[in-house]
Amino acid sequence: MSFQGIEIVHVVAMDQQRCIGKGNALPWHISADLKHFKAITQGGVVVMGRKTLESMGRALPKRVNWVITRDTSWSFDKVKVAHSIEDALAQALTDVAASEKPESIFVIGGGEIFTQTMKIADRLELTHVELDVQGDAYYPEIPDEFHKVCSEKHVDEQSGVAFEFATYTK
Repeated sequence: MSFQGIEIVHVVAMDQQRCIGKGNALPWHISADLKHFKAITQGGVVVMGRKTLESMGRALPKRVNWVITRDTSWSFDKVKVAHSIEDALAQALTDVAASEKPESIFVIGGGEIFTQTMKIADRLELTHVELDVQGDAYYPEIPDEFHKVCSEKHVDEQSGVAFEFATYTK
């Protein structure tokens, strides 16, 4: 199920309990995962919640950044603002057509945004991190209609943490 012909892709790293954040930050630092995220999203359109952007501290370069917030007075440099997921996706359609990746919109967080877009997501680009972090932001359960179509297992050289890049499609 695409959104007006555009593929909706979740891009996220999560631990064994589906934790994606702790204290408004990533609970790990895995260089290869950050490079993987960049390779997937660079040149495209990303959609995220306000807290996700604030945790990064800046708009992601070489991407069109859409932020969803209920706060109608909120603004941030180099970011386009919408006040609902529906508005963000509808407005992002114009940006997608002009982007380097005109076939996809990348949803990059946080937990509430992932939950609200799961029904329209077409592909999940997940990094499964083999840790158990008691965090405060979680990725939703992966619905049964998604199937893992490819995966690559790795170990982070600096931390020794094992992780897997996995792609799921409907």
